[in-house]
Amino acid sequence: MNRITKILLFILIISAPLVFYKYFYKPRMHPAIKRITREAPVIKPKIALIFDDLGENPKDLSEIQSLAIPVTVSVVPGLKFSKIIAQTSTLYGFSVMTHIPLEPKNAQKYQTTKYKFISSSLPRRERAALLRYNLNYIRVAIGVNNHMGSAATEDTKLMKEVMRAVKYNGLFFIDSRTSNNSVACEVAKKEGVICDYNEGFFDSVDDISVMQAKFFELLKKAKEKGKIIVIAHPKKKTFFLLHKLLPKTRDQVEFITIKEYLGL
Repeated sequence: MNRITKILLFILIISAPLVFYKYFYKPRMHPAIKRITREAPVIKPKIALIFDDLGENPKDLSEIQSLAIPVTVSVVPGLKFSKIIAQTSTLYGFSVMTHIPLEPKNAQKYQTTKYKFISSSLPRRERAALLRYNLNYIRVAIGVNNHMGSAATEDTKLMKEVMRAVKYNGLFFIDSRTSNNSVACEVAKKEGVICDYNEGFFDSVDDISVMQAKFFELLKKAKEKGKIIVIAHPKKKTFFLLHKLLPKTRDQVEFITIKEYLGL
């Protein structure tokens, strides 16, 4: 065998395994690995559940905590237990917001001595003073949403004042959507304020059957959109129904705080 033949034979021996591996070898995968690669990760829809109207009763917070899900609490400034509820909520890992009273339609119907609605009918200085008071009262708050406000959130000029004060305090705004004609988020974006809105009130009708239907309606909406914001209130029927429904829907939806929802 001459030198050239030996070289060719050597090259053939070296390259044969590579050719075989490339064109003929099909590696067998372990069945468990096959299952892992075929199964796509399950992405659950997300709901940022906000409990409004806190501040009067510490027991409300205990009820919310017993649900054992991440939530957001929105506290009305100036009520008897507002500050302690807000502080305790942070220890539970909840997001805390300020529930700022804004003027509703038919304001006389909702008159109260507990707080004063911010309204375009008030003198400018008084509006500014009310905004400062409300936005500085709950120091641990990371955002704001409107308490009432069906009239105020339709008023572009007033909402500019509100959003500028919100921005000055480094907060975001969640529109409770008490009016379908709200301009809150539109104005917020122009003023450079992070804004999103409520997709529905879970317990606006205090009836178990209506609330249950609403829960599944909102769950469907969450599946369609990927994530939504929902508002509830510290009511006896609300807690009763959530304790009943949450265990049945844990595999269908993930509850998150508003901070997580906004990616802050």
